Amino acid sequence: MIRTRILAALLALPPTAHGMGGEQDGVPFLIRGRLGAADPALAGFGSADVHRAIQASLPNIASVFRLRAEDLVVSRIRVDEEGFTHIRYHQTKNGLPVRGEELIIHLDAAGNIVMANGTARDGEPGAPSKARIAAHAARTAALRDTVGRDLDIDGEPQLVYLRAGEGQKLTLAYEVVVTGEGDGRPIRDHVFVDATTGAIAGRVGDIHSAMSRAVYSADNGTTLPGTLRRGEGGAATGDPHVDKNHDLLGYAYNCFQSAFNRDSYDNAGAPLTSTVHYGVKSLQAYWDGSQLVFGDGYGDDLNVTYGPPSRDPDMVVHELTHAVTSTESNLIYANESGALSESLSDIFAAACESWSNGWASSSGVWIIGDDFVSPGYPGRGLRDMAGPTYSYYPERYVGTDDYGGVHANSGIVSLAFKLLSTGGRHPYSKTVTLVPAVGVEKAARIFYKASTDLFTASTTIAQAKTYTAQAASLLGYTTADVDAVNLAWEAVGVGWAKPPPSCTLLTNGVARTGISGAQGSTKYFCFDVPAGRRSTFRVYGGEGGLDMYARIGTAPTTDSYHCVKPYSGHDSATCEIAAQPTHQRIYLMLRGHESYFNVTLRASYSSVPAN
Repeated sequence: MIRTRILAALLALPPTAHGMGGEQDGVPFLIRGRLGAADPALAGFGSADVHRAIQASLPNIASVFRLRAEDLVVSRIRVDEEGFTHIRYHQTKNGLPVRGEELIIHLDAAGNIVMANGTARDGEPGAPSKARIAAHAARTAALRDTVGRDLDIDGEPQLVYLRAGEGQKLTLAYEVVVTGEGDGRPIRDHVFVDATTGAIAGRVGDIHSAMSRAVYSADNGTTLPGTLRRGEGGAATGDPHVDKNHDLLGYAYNCFQSAFNRDSYDNAGAPLTSTVHYGVKSLQAYWDGSQLVFGDGYGDDLNVTYGPPSRDPDMVVHELTHAVTSTESNLIYANESGALSESLSDIFAAACESWSNGWASSSGVWIIGDDFVSPGYPGRGLRDMAGPTYSYYPERYVGTDDYGGVHANSGIVSLAFKLLSTGGRHPYSKTVTLVPAVGVEKAARIFYKASTDLFTASTTIAQAKTYTAQAASLLGYTTADVDAVNLAWEAVGVGWAKPPPSCTLLTNGVARTGISGAQGSTKYFCFDVPAGRRSTFRVYGGEGGLDMYARIGTAPTTDSYHCVKPYSGHDSATCEIAAQPTHQRIYLMLRGHESYFNVTLRASYSSVPAN
């Protein structure tokens, strides 16, 4: 039933529409092509008007993701510098929010719907609609599962739906906000308690370990924001912590404004508030949802000195980037989405250092926190983006510590960015992929575009690969640049391209008949296409059901392809691949989602070069 609904929705879209990524359950996380159009034009419209303007196209698009249009609520609309409009929808179910799940609709300057992406999906039978435990029991469970002191509950538990991880079904849960003090840092965690069993279903942190500036002092206490010491335009105070932090807030603001045309963390001129002298001998550096907080640092027994994080440019930009991320995709601070959040903060700390030095890519750019760890000793820092401990996706941390390894696994993403910037191979020879350099500036613009316009709260590392490649394309960068993005990810083991399997070579315009396969089987075909020719692939006839995947240059997989189309029964399915500037081999994979018999496959390319 679900499969039939997805097939019908995909087939209802124009033939040029195709998917470029899929979830484990077969639901895509990105489709692109001519998906529809808005009417009337969007300029000057509010959320409700925009929603009405695309309502004719929204049901078919939503159905591809197993969603109902009526369960989507407009949350934010952004028009970028290229004139594209990006409409974010929050998912709901049974009138309750589905935490972390979004769908984004993208329109070009002419009002054409050209892409949709997100992790929101539904169509799952059996999801409970009523709680079986009381709210007070959820409070007790959340407090019992939290380690810390002075624990309390902020507000009342709220019923929501939650997808606890990739491949997991939606869970009805109470969302309980627990506050208190942990090991050296405040606690503000969203604890999700299964509303049917009372078990802990998930945990997400709010404390992320950031021009109108205001620098406060906590005077070595823990009351925030403390006493105002220096505001915008105020004279130097003589306190090096206050004055340096004031300057670095300006540095961070100017970097985002100059490099990305961003006006403060919310892109609307929000004041930058910071507190220094937090705690005693404290290494604190975090964004708490409304301001930056910094301790004074200290020396430890290993003869390592931790200087004041408030005076380290990397630390200030890192934490302020958490504020940017919270405003945009609001990546969930746990597991892979949390690792993406941490990596983005390191990436833009490095990008701002490079920007301040004429977009240089020297080795010091890639050391994060080098003015914080043992100041005055070059080469030492909190993290090395050029040689992180966790640098290869198949060997990523998969435990529960640190919200699922948000700091450890950030190194995988950071290394992909570094390789894209400077070029080269994996520093520990985990792969042999050679990545061409695009420069720090272009790499930063690609990641910024992806993180602001394509990432959703639940974006995974594999999805980030697809989204950054799409961002490069949306920015108008060359095919070589897009390929470099993909190679950078493959170099760190994300979507690594295996050698193409043996394939049956197709002849232009000649149908291959009598193709059959079992459920779950795969058959590979390939087709050589001259430069400048548009290619078309069609399956028809026969019985049963299959999915046709196409990819340029290497074999497709179920989560890496340039086109996917479902085929069922006596219908037909067509994939179209745009003309490429050079000769290409296109690989096809036929994968049976049920047994199929006597299917015909025909490949052809245009007789004259495409304009």
